[in-house]
Amino acid sequence: MATQKSIADKLGLSISLVSRVLSGKAKEIGVAQETIQKVLDEAQRTNYTPNSAALSLRGVKTHTLGVISYDFEDPYFGIILGELHKIAKQRKFTLILAGSYHREEETLDLSAFAKHSIEGLIIVGSDRNKDWYEKFPQKSIPSVQIGFTTEKIGANICIDETVSASLIARYLQKQKTNNAALFFNHSLSHETFKKEYIEALKEHEITVLEDVICDGSLNSVKSGVKRLKSLPDVIIAGDDIMATKIIRSLHELNIKVPDDVKVFGFDNIAHSRNFIPSLTTLNPPIKEMIQAAFDLVSSPKASQETMRFTPELISRESA
Repeated sequence: MATQKSIADKLGLSISLVSRVLSGKAKEIGVAQETIQKVLDEAQRTNYTPNSAALSLRGVKTHTLGVISYDFEDPYFGIILGELHKIAKQRKFTLILAGSYHREEETLDLSAFAKHSIEGLIIVGSDRNKDWYEKFPQKSIPSVQIGFTTEKIGANICIDETVSASLIARYLQKQKTNNAALFFNHSLSHETFKKEYIEALKEHEITVLEDVICDGSLNSVKSGVKRLKSLPDVIIAGDDIMATKIIRSLHELNIKVPDDVKVFGFDNIAHSRNFIPSLTTLNPPIKEMIQAAFDLVSSPKASQETMRFTPELISRESA
């Protein structure tokens, strides 16, 4: 990796002179334009990147943000992280990524934030508490969480759960749906949406026959499907991955989707449009959410604002 010292050694110059050039202060001490150009050309050739910690100590904005993902393997989080990367590149921000697998707090590694001077924090995923925050090295920076939380430390961006439930209920009512079964887990996001779904379905005169709680594993979903006392008109799942496991479980029981029962998902992950049958789901406006997150977290003043976004209903083969 190129450093000011390596550039200085290559060109036979002093480190202090190279530092002046790269900080834009060379002309103040009368450095020749030819020398300035040589330093800049060498820096570009070697992909020199200034040290963010050093810049921060000098009071220079580094445009470096920390990102915590609660589950690196969650496909919905993958969509969010991909969009974060795109917009960071457009806005010339650097992202420092940390996180965990399957929401296991013992795998949450925040050591990268102790090594870098970040100017804002983006949390990807819902939570009930933030035990890790006590050990977080930079508490005074702006932060934004993409997901639901009961322990708010900064701004919050989430999907409007009431509107989401209403979209599904109205769609099912138009299809003359009489009843539904719900498949959700115990996560905060699932519980938040389920509460609204139950109310919206009742308002649209659709009976909830069963409320199945499963951990999301295929075996848990299969067990839930087998325990259904009667086949509902539609099964509503808390996310697309659970919905696809429901469809597989129904297939193994020779129950056809959508002929015998319809299935609804949530998240619109890439897998949902390629599944057979393709999945009817709700599509969050990820790009708009990430743009708002960047605006909030790069603001000089920390915000406590909550912004709710409306998803789009994507009608496909499963419903």
